[in-house]
Amino acid sequence: MGTCIFAVLCIISIFIFLKARIYRVIYFRKLVLPAVCVLFILCLIIFSKTALNSAAKGLNLWLNIVFPSLFPFFVASNLLNGTGFIKAVGVLLEPVMRPLFNVPGCGSFAFAMGITSGYPVGAKITAEMRKDRLLTRTEAERLLAFSNNSGPLFIVGAVAAGMFKMPQAGVFLLACHIAACITVGFLLRFYGRGKDSCEIDKSYNRQVLSSFRKELFSSRRRPQAGFASAFGNAIRDSVAMMLTIGGFIILFSVVINLLLELGVIYSFSAVISLFLLPLDISFDIVAAVMSGIFEITTGINMASKATGVPLSQQLAATSFIAGWAGLSVHSQVLSIVSETDISLKPYFLGKLLQGLFAGIYTLIGLKAAGHFFLGSRPASVHIGYCQPPQWHEYLLSSSKYLLASLALLMLMSAISCITGFIIKAVRR
Repeated sequence: MGTCIFAVLCIISIFIFLKARIYRVIYFRKLVLPAVCVLFILCLIIFSKTALNSAAKGLNLWLNIVFPSLFPFFVASNLLNGTGFIKAVGVLLEPVMRPLFNVPGCGSFAFAMGITSGYPVGAKITAEMRKDRLLTRTEAERLLAFSNNSGPLFIVGAVAAGMFKMPQAGVFLLACHIAACITVGFLLRFYGRGKDSCEIDKSYNRQVLSSFRKELFSSRRRPQAGFASAFGNAIRDSVAMMLTIGGFIILFSVVINLLLELGVIYSFSAVISLFLLPLDISFDIVAAVMSGIFEITTGINMASKATGVPLSQQLAATSFIAGWAGLSVHSQVLSIVSETDISLKPYFLGKLLQGLFAGIYTLIGLKAAGHFFLGSRPASVHIGYCQPPQWHEYLLSSSKYLLASLALLMLMSAISCITGFIIKAVRR
């Protein structure tokens, strides 16, 4: 029924264009967006119940999961931006980040926060660094391509324990996800070579460390008004960003459910399945991946519920969707970097490669030591795994991951300093 209505609407739209005798391309391009909006509004009217339910689901996802998970990270990153901490850590980690990923050491903050917090924290921090001129345009594009990742809270909790009812698969999927993002970062280190300088200004590095040390250990009492102003700005900017993210989540929740109701996703999946027959990939997995291209949660949920499908295909599709992230997340990233000169072409390439590598690593891991990683899939799972965590549990978990990301930065800094001392001692 939905497919027939969608086909009728498309035919009516084509008839209107032909009747109006608009043949020039310039006029056609101007009418594409209004036509899409009119078609979307008609779908909202015809499938009002589906639109209302999907919008409610998106609002519930944002309010109970996304907001308490990401809000502490945004506030903390905004506060750290004004303390000189990021610049100081960047100087210490320059010997680590520059050879591996060809980005400055300050990119380690975006990388650490990105792999411990989730979408789109890495993009937010990268954009702020570009605004503060800590990164060149090419370096920011490299960093954005591999620092914006799905967090462990989503992969381990929501995906493995909640959707698949397999908590033991969470660490495995997370390891494949992180390995894929590191691979992409290493490959894209060659992107744009020659467009920016890789030389390190040592005098600038010493100046940054000295100023941060004075600010940190100064006995002079700092004015409370400065901290209050910075804290208020961090809260206000973080709330505004969370509202923007919530709008994208709700909108794309409606879009993907309308596409499913209209049968568009299943129609494209049927066509693609014909080309994938030699690979013996299930139609349900293809439909899940097609849905995940638009929205990550819906796609992974469809993959976890696919019946009669090998577990390897389900987990590989899940890894691909989590690595690609979906157009919903990409729209959030686009709104975040819109105020900078960062190009999203390397980002889209990086996310596509990350999805492919994550799927490949998942298949290799399952084939090499699947029983070791996952054990036997339980026939029944305790009802506690079926209960979604409450907002305060997500808030507590996100705070733990925030501390973990800072601890990771400190550990990387300590390793970098020790390595530097050893190299100097050997040279002497």
